[in-house]
Amino acid sequence: RFFWWKQVQLPLLARGKGVTHLFCSDFFVPYFKMSLKTIAVLHDAFFWEYPLHYSAGWLCIFKAVAVAGAKKSMAVIAPSEYAKKQIALHTGINLDHIKVVYEAPKTFAPINPQSAQESAPYFLHVGTLAKHKNLPLLIEAFAKLDKHLKLVLVGGAPSSVHNSDVPNIKAAIQKHNLQNQVVLTGYLSNAEVASWYANALGYVFPSYNEGFGLPILEAMQYKLPIIAANNTCLPEIAQGGALYFDPSNTDQLAVQMQAIVTNTPAVMATLEAQPAVLQQFSWDKAAASFVAIALDGLKNASKHA
Repeated sequence: RFFWWKQVQLPLLARGKGVTHLFCSDFFVPYFKMSLKTIAVLHDAFFWEYPLHYSAGWLCIFKAVAVAGAKKSMAVIAPSEYAKKQIALHTGINLDHIKVVYEAPKTFAPINPQSAQESAPYFLHVGTLAKHKNLPLLIEAFAKLDKHLKLVLVGGAPSSVHNSDVPNIKAAIQKHNLQNQVVLTGYLSNAEVASWYANALGYVFPSYNEGFGLPILEAMQYKLPIIAANNTCLPEIAQGGALYFDPSNTDQLAVQMQAIVTNTPAVMATLEAQPAVLQQFSWDKAAASFVAIALDGLKNASKHA
């Protein structure tokens, strides 16, 4: 149904409604555009970097339809400079055709700051329990810390069973007998997620690959100390607002987590840097960028007409 809608129904409906520009934020734009000007968004290069995380059929359709449609688009949007380079590398799309538009944190509904479910200090991670999130290593590092702490993993299994890391996460918890210290919440509403953010001791982002890393900015909104892997796009987004570690080094992560527990000067420095980092990301800026890209595309088209 998804492909029938995106490739047939959507372009016909858009054309019938007099739409001139069609912006699709989910990797897929119509291949047969008719008179539409399309703008595609490719969030990352995971389809090429981790092919075993996807079913063979989905992977084949993505490469045959999504990439071909993106190449025919007015522009391709990537969420970071890192993602732009990786997409160009794997698709052959010219770098000039790929425009970087940064995302921004969502605005959560007002919450009661005292509504957290845990009274003990806890580290937080928000995201799907996918393999590239590197959560077993986070659990291994957490096991080295004081036993009065907790670790809260907000999110459910990814839609693709090929990409689910739930068995390894549960094995790591059992290995260190952390059943009472690691909390698996499953999928939560925005208000529930906000409650966990508001009451956390710190946020940990151990992924070994990301296209943008939106939870970094969400954590900054709650003035949380942040630890991020020192790879891919994460330093580009977090900048001086986070501590960093090698995502293959459990001991390094444990040291940075302990730094948050003891509130070291390095942690305080990252918190002082966060407001300036946050100012660089807003949906108003993103919207203005989309409009500018569309107008620029029209100017270029008229030059070649």
